[in-house]
Amino acid sequence: MRLNRENNKLNNKGFSLVEVLVAVIILALVAGPILMAFVMSARFNARARENQRISTVAESVMEEYKGYSIRDVRNGAGGYVDTTPGGVSSFRFDNTRSIDGQSYDIRVTATPMDDRSKAAYGDSYIDAAPMNAYTDFVFTQDLYQDKQTYDQILNEVYTYLDEHADFSTAEPGVSASDLNKDRIKVNRVVNLSVTGNNDNQAVTVSFTYNFSLDNYPVTGHGNQSHTFTPIVIDVPAKAYKGLEKVYLFYSPGYKSLAARNVAQIMSDTVVVTNDSSRPIEAYVTKQVNPLYTNLITCDAEYTPNLWVNGSGSVTLHSHIQDSDSVADFNDHLSDSLLYTIRVDVYEAGQRAAGFTGTPLYTLNGSINSKEN
Repeated sequence: MRLNRENNKLNNKGFSLVEVLVAVIILALVAGPILMAFVMSARFNARARENQRISTVAESVMEEYKGYSIRDVRNGAGGYVDTTPGGVSSFRFDNTRSIDGQSYDIRVTATPMDDRSKAAYGDSYIDAAPMNAYTDFVFTQDLYQDKQTYDQILNEVYTYLDEHADFSTAEPGVSASDLNKDRIKVNRVVNLSVTGNNDNQAVTVSFTYNFSLDNYPVTGHGNQSHTFTPIVIDVPAKAYKGLEKVYLFYSPGYKSLAARNVAQIMSDTVVVTNDSSRPIEAYVTKQVNPLYTNLITCDAEYTPNLWVNGSGSVTLHSHIQDSDSVADFNDHLSDSLLYTIRVDVYEAGQRAAGFTGTPLYTLNGSINSKEN
């Protein structure tokens, strides 16, 4: 019994100090990098969250501007303060935004875009500096509008032929898009109209598509002819005080055979009408439409009609020499966005300091102001 007790004491003597120190050192060597990784990960995640907050603030400001006109913002919409200095062409707006309890100071710079045709055409085409949102009307036609309208025309013609000559039975396998487009005559009139007096004006744009069926042969039913009700697309009026210039960027209506898969328009007429007592300057520019694959052929055969109408004075800037001839339509605008927008996000306190520091984040974009 005594021997057993002595053996038990010998077996429970524990770790020596050296063993404990070695274990602690090993644990430190292993745990150190792990702890450092956790610290670095926490810092990285915090920085990522901060960057996400900053970019979210910038993007929200950019999206917000799509819902305002520059005039709205200058009048305090969205809580912005107009700090535009005198004698410069760009507008400047300051604000403070908060997200997740963190505040940031915001500076937005809105710069009217130059008309990119000025460099090509010189001062004889556009003498002024950038477009002015308060005094200039700018309209850019949707490049898909003619194609969509032409498809609607083909469907109306097909429906008429089917109702009056049982076309689907007489010409099986021929769909609306397969119709003989040489027998469908489409003429388009684009009208930009100014009304009002010397103090208050309103500007509207309308597209009228006149179309008819010209001796379309249908098996067993003879030739079919019909004049259809025109398709009219009206753009809502915009009101101005002291209108100075109107800009019309339009997509041409081509009669070339190369245009038949998009929109074969036999006659294209652009009319600028001023029935106000205020003189205006009108700029008419043909856009490049990427839907047409053979622009060289289409442009070579393009002969638009350009007219000035109304009781008021119109100074016309274009490269159409007279009412029915065309020259030098080689440089076109692909877009006419009115403002470039730069959103700078600063740390809190920079607004009071006059934004003298470096922005934390900058987002660039462009908008077509509702004041156009």
